[in-house]
Amino acid sequence: MISNWLFWAIPHHYIRRYFFTFWLVMFFIPGYFLGLQFTKLGFIINWLWFDLVFYGWYRAKQMIGDDE
Repeated sequence: MISNWLFWAIPHHYIRRYFFTFWLVMFFIPGYFLGLQFTKLGFIINWLWFDLVFYGWYRAKQMIGDDE
């Protein structure tokens, strides 16, 4: 799974969802609700974490045949 994740590209019809969720996870929730701001290293680590979770969500959706 990890080797596939390293080379995956966001499907065209999920780009808007990816960036909206990215904005929520990386800026809105930490800043508004928790009053946090990421360091550069924290931002990179959380971006990788978010991308891996999004990839896992997409693959699960694809496997159950619920892909739009």
